[in-house]
Amino acid sequence: MKLIKQLKLLTFQVILSLIILNKQISSAQQVVNSQITNLQTFLLGANINNMSKKSKSDDLLGYNRLGRETYSDNDNNISLTLTKYFSNKDISDNFIYGFSVNVAHLKKFEGSDTSGNLALGGNPITFQGNYINPELKVGSFLDEKKHFLINASYGKVFSDIKQRFRDDVIDGNTLSDNTSSSLEGTSKGIELAYNSESNIIYKLGLKNINFKRETNEGVAQIGGGRFPFADQLSLRNIYIGFDMPLTLDKIFK
Repeated sequence: MKLIKQLKLLTFQVILSLIILNKQISSAQQVVNSQITNLQTFLLGANINNMSKKSKSDDLLGYNRLGRETYSDNDNNISLTLTKYFSNKDISDNFIYGFSVNVAHLKKFEGSDTSGNLALGGNPITFQGNYINPELKVGSFLDEKKHFLINASYGKVFSDIKQRFRDDVIDGNTLSDNTSSSLEGTSKGIELAYNSESNIIYKLGLKNINFKRETNEGVAQIGGGRFPFADQLSLRNIYIGFDMPLTLDKIFK
């Protein structure tokens, strides 16, 4: 009789321990997601970027109808990010959305004319400058424990980056040193992220930035006309980085 009571007590203890353990596991799994979508939590992060630059040029009078593209060597830089995610369980438990603000620096570079048309030389020089990239994000978790996340982004780009167009042939009827206005554009990106148990998010992404076409004019040509010239700068960025949770009480403490 005593043994039966001990077995019942042991069974009750085992069941109670399993219930407590299950709640602890569930809470641990929920923490991973709650820190991302908690209304009080922002994510402060940094990216290491490998960036390639392309400048596509066309004259507007039709002498160079095929256009030409100039490229720079890839370079690395570091950008800072501030991100906020939200969730909407009415749509899906895995669906999240939010916004991000990225701040980065672009180094100066000078392109090389690849058109093979020396009579229509003129290479763009892109001056170094800073740019800010606010963007919207939508994404989804890929697993039940909400560790793996994929998201897409679309945003605007504002900068103090400018371009100048230099004549690269002695007798070419192309451009003088004209300087563009500050460049603006749009960004599109895709990102794969891993949300760790410590709520640090590790990410790998690809982002393309296309600035608006800028039109400049050269010096007076034969007959007194000017030579209009359009150029568009594009950036292709592959990056790795991390985000860390930062709550509002710590920000305003």
